[in-house]
Amino acid sequence: MKGVPRAYALALCGCCAGLVCGSVLAGVQAQAAAGAEPVAPPMPAAPPALLAPAPADAAQRARVEALRAAASAVPTPGRTPAPLMKTPAQRDAAWLLGLLALHGLGMPPDAPQAQHWFERAQALGHSLAPAGLAWCALQGCGTGQPNPVLARPWLEPLRRADPGRAQFLEWLVEQQLAPLGALGAPPGPAPVVVPHAAGPAHALSAATDARTLLRAAAQSGNAQALNELGLELLAAGRLHEALAQFNAAAPRSDAARANAQLLGQRLQASTAAAAGPARHTAHDWLLQAQSYHRGDGVPANYSEAVRLYQIAASAGDATARRMLQLIFSRAAPGGQIDVAWMQQLATAELAATTGPAAAPATLPRWQRDPTPLWDLVPLEWRSTAQGVVAAPAMAR
Repeated sequence: MKGVPRAYALALCGCCAGLVCGSVLAGVQAQAAAGAEPVAPPMPAAPPALLAPAPADAAQRARVEALRAAASAVPTPGRTPAPLMKTPAQRDAAWLLGLLALHGLGMPPDAPQAQHWFERAQALGHSLAPAGLAWCALQGCGTGQPNPVLARPWLEPLRRADPGRAQFLEWLVEQQLAPLGALGAPPGPAPVVVPHAAGPAHALSAATDARTLLRAAAQSGNAQALNELGLELLAAGRLHEALAQFNAAAPRSDAARANAQLLGQRLQASTAAAAGPARHTAHDWLLQAQSYHRGDGVPANYSEAVRLYQIAASAGDATARRMLQLIFSRAAPGGQIDVAWMQQLATAELAATTGPAAAPATLPRWQRDPTPLWDLVPLEWRSTAQGVVAAPAMAR
């Protein structure tokens, strides 16, 4: 994913299989101590494929052509030409075309075209156009080279129109500019859950840390920020708090709504299991998770191991929480469990070799919206998309 090559290297590189187990565990613990976030790395600047759009039908193509005509309208012949006609219809058409080109809706994804229309929308006076231009700077729409510094000038005008989105984009800028290993601490004890409906937000000082920016964006009601905090809490095994974050974002985020549904189902299953005749302690759940992880007395089943680790972590087991952080610090492409990584972790815990390699197991597809602008796409266009981005596959 463009924009964060250092972090891509972190997520995609791994310890070689030949390393001794002590080196594996020490390296991962050092990563955790450096502050690297598990499971829920920040939204990257440019997914290689934002989503899988459905093929545009004739009606959609006609609507796109009508939008292009409206956005590109020229003065009537015979009248004094104006440098740029500024009408609400032109302004809104240019903005919508930028969103459609960015997300590949009604047309193939086209980042340079998206930037062109965002620039026109800005010239025509659309108050949210700075959001598109800031994201294009983070993504590198026009050049293919992300440049977070160029996003900064657009944040101040955006703050007047949409302070929460401006704070979330500022958080993304800081994530790209921050040195590797200095990207923040694990989620604190009192996360933001319900956004405030308070008055104007003010620019935060440059010294404000990234986590404060993310929390401020969530307090302002930004759905992507709320979803990010939910993913971080999920990684830490704080499942009920994560669910509250997802539910707060769900009305404005397709991804958060899907995450809330999936996590709610898992919590219900865990509650039913814990309410059975043989009530388990947190340590009991940990022992079961380790058995499935190692294939100790049962066939190795990494999906079941992850589920049981999450139950143990939510019940307060620190060892399970640490193991979840290690597991989710590296996921295979497509949201799958990295089998080799799971084997290395089991080896490191046992100081012995693991059993036969298990078949790849599919992780639950915890999700992010394709971009921080996704909720601004009209629902009639969003409904034509065939998916959202799987969070575990993304790298910081």
